[in-house]
Amino acid sequence: MLLGLRIANVAVIEEVEVAFGAGLTVLTGETGAGKSILVDSLNLLLGGRADADVIRAGCEEASVEGVFARTPVLGARLEDLGLPDLGEEVLVRRVLGRTGRGKAYVNGALVTVGVLGKLTRGAVDLAGQHEHVSLFDSGLHRVLLDRYGEMETPLATYFGEYSALREVDARMEALGGDESKVRERAEFLRFQLDEISRWDPEPGEDARLDAERKRLSSAEKLKRHGAEAELLVAGDESSALETVGRALGLVHEAVKCDATLSPVAQSLSTALSELEEAQRRLNRYVEGLESDPTRLADVDERLDGLKRLCRKHGTTLDGVLKKRGEIEAELGTLENRQEVLEELALERRKVEERTRKAALALSKARSSSAVEFSAQVREGLGHLAMGKAAFEVRVTPGETLRPDGLDDVEFFFSANPGEPARPLAKVASGGEASRLLLALKRALAGSDACGCYVLDEADAGVSGAIADVVGRMIKEVSSHRQVLCITHLPQVAAYADAHLLIRKAVKAERTVSQVTVLAAGPERTRELARMMSGVEVTREALGAAEALVRSAHRSLGSPRARRESGPEGTPRGRLRRTA
Repeated sequence: MLLGLRIANVAVIEEVEVAFGAGLTVLTGETGAGKSILVDSLNLLLGGRADADVIRAGCEEASVEGVFARTPVLGARLEDLGLPDLGEEVLVRRVLGRTGRGKAYVNGALVTVGVLGKLTRGAVDLAGQHEHVSLFDSGLHRVLLDRYGEMETPLATYFGEYSALREVDARMEALGGDESKVRERAEFLRFQLDEISRWDPEPGEDARLDAERKRLSSAEKLKRHGAEAELLVAGDESSALETVGRALGLVHEAVKCDATLSPVAQSLSTALSELEEAQRRLNRYVEGLESDPTRLADVDERLDGLKRLCRKHGTTLDGVLKKRGEIEAELGTLENRQEVLEELALERRKVEERTRKAALALSKARSSSAVEFSAQVREGLGHLAMGKAAFEVRVTPGETLRPDGLDDVEFFFSANPGEPARPLAKVASGGEASRLLLALKRALAGSDACGCYVLDEADAGVSGAIADVVGRMIKEVSSHRQVLCITHLPQVAAYADAHLLIRKAVKAERTVSQVTVLAAGPERTRELARMMSGVEVTREALGAAEALVRSAHRSLGSPRARRESGPEGTPRGRLRRTA
């Protein structure tokens, strides 16, 4: 759910901050007041394309900031994308600049626009007044059906088998190509294998050789330091051993008179033993150190060779060893090509059988959902005075396995009784498509994972008695999902839980857009009257607006008390700065 939106320096908007609640929020105002700018700004938070032309004249940058309720889906995406998680809210921000690339932030962390889009994808469903054009795209029809039928599990099962089939095909294609290319590939692999085998690297060898090189190249220095250290430990009367030994003797004498010094004597005795051991080790170390230029040269040569191998076959020695194993496996496959091809052909038959079985199960599930989905949409059309319209989702299985299954899915529609249903793109007018869009939203509202629908004049082409039914249907959708609706229809606005008025004003000789939260009662009634009568609000229009509100609430069975108080979450409060 979208909790809030702050916009600064976008088009005619200087600065606007709006909080949103659950249910239906309508946005009204005169044409050109800036209603659609809010929708366009929200689209920027969804990773939409940005244009520097939208920056307000005289400003160097524009910004849009939004607050979304944190859902399990958003929480999982934050974790997958390695982004901060603030708990109950997700704060996103987009900044556009005139002179360079913009910036995007999620919970204060700088991200790319691509990452922003991945995070917010599906959090908001933008349905513009021209979205009905996308309904004519049959490619979208399968997506809508799968969304309605909650096909995630059968789709995942099918795609897993389909991916396995494609992998087998790729392996067969690599082996079944031109004979000369296969031979060339085998020769190249043998060359690589010979190169690695000449050095015959061992796991961890480079680290061991590097340590040995450091020791050999510093042999004289190490020997000198070791000898000096041994001298300080046990060299003369002032050495550590002699000093600690004398101290231990004195403390032993003192213990005869005061036993409380026994722990001190024990500590000195331990120190003396450790110093003696250190002296013996230093002595052995110094005697064992020899400068060996020949061995140093051998180590240098070996290290250089291993580094060359790493540059060619892997960034690390472990990578080289892994590459050797891969080369040996591929070479073995090529050398036994015919036998491997026969094994792969057998494997492919088994995988294809499983894939087709999963595809048929998916197709069956789609066909079942298509019947239910069609009935749901027809019911919605009936509420929109299109009860005799025909709507059918046709699922036609094919033979070719595709990433999304075997099925072609297409919506068929007829607005006229007795006329056969035809593909939607060929028969639906703009007004019919607008009503069909609402019927689809209604059918999807209960199963859609999206938390917020934004309807930007999706009621275009609707008027008269149908407008009231449209408002009622949008209100019904809002009982399942948060709905933000830009509308010019007072019949729709009358059903609002919250009402925002967008209007132009002049500030310091500049046009700006302002957003006002209208209180339930006279403020909302006056705006409905303006929508009915135009600039001049007449007494008759006010009376009609009051009647419209009463009618809307009667149709919903809502008590007046709830209408007057407004729903929990009516816009209020402020947004927090994210970055």
